[in-house]
Amino acid sequence: MLGFAAGGGGALRTTLEIVGKAIAFIAVALAASKWLTHAIDRFLGWLPREFFLLAVFAFVIGAAALAQKLALSEAIGALMAGVVLSETSAREEIEERFFSVRDIFAALFFFVFGLSIDVGAAGRVAWLLAAAVGVTLLGKIGAGYVAGLVGGFTRRQSLNAGIALVAHGEFTIILAQIAKANARIADATQAKLVAFAGLYVLITSTVGVILMKESKAFGRRLFPVPRLREGG
Repeated sequence: MLGFAAGGGGALRTTLEIVGKAIAFIAVALAASKWLTHAIDRFLGWLPREFFLLAVFAFVIGAAALAQKLALSEAIGALMAGVVLSETSAREEIEERFFSVRDIFAALFFFVFGLSIDVGAAGRVAWLLAAAVGVTLLGKIGAGYVAGLVGGFTRRQSLNAGIALVAHGEFTIILAQIAKANARIADATQAKLVAFAGLYVLITSTVGVILMKESKAFGRRLFPVPRLREGG
C-alpha cells in the first residue's frame, strides 16, 4: 500500500505540475496579447514585407517549441501564438497570407494520418464506430437545433445550424495522434484508436456534406409552411 500511495502521489504531483505549467503558459500568452500588442505592431510594421511571414513563422514555431519544452502540447503553443497575434493590427494580413499555407499543411496532415491507419483494425471497432456516428448525428443536430431556437432562429434555420455541425470532427484525429504518441498505450489499442478516428471523421464528413446538401428539403418536410384554407 505504501508503494501504491507513493506511486499515486508521484502521479498526482506530475499531473499538478503539468496543469500548473499549462495555466501559467496560457496566462502569460493572454497577458502578452493584452499589453504587448503595440510593441508587436511596431515590430511587424518595421519589418520589410519579405521578412513578415518569416517573423510570424518564427513566432509560431517558437511558441510551439516552448510549449513542448514545458511538456505541453505543441498545439497549445501554436494556438496561444495565434491568440497573441489576433490582437494586432496585422491580423487580417496574417490571415490573408497564411490561407494558402494553412491549406497545404492541412492536406499534408490528413495525408500522413491516412498513411498511419491500419484498415485491418477497422473491423474490430465497427460496433463502436456505428454507435459513435449515431450519437454524433443525434447530439450535434439536436444541440444545434436547440441552440438555434434559443438564439432566435426559425426552426428551419436551427435545423440547418445543427446539420452544419455534423461534418466538423477533425479534432478527433488530433486526439488520436496524441494517443498514438503515448508509449503507455499498447500498439494494438493505438491501431484501433487511429482506425476509429480516421473512419469516424471520414463517415461524419461524408454524411455531413450529404445532409447539408439536402438540409433545405429536410426543413421543408419537417417544418412545412402553414397555409390558409380557401375561404378562411
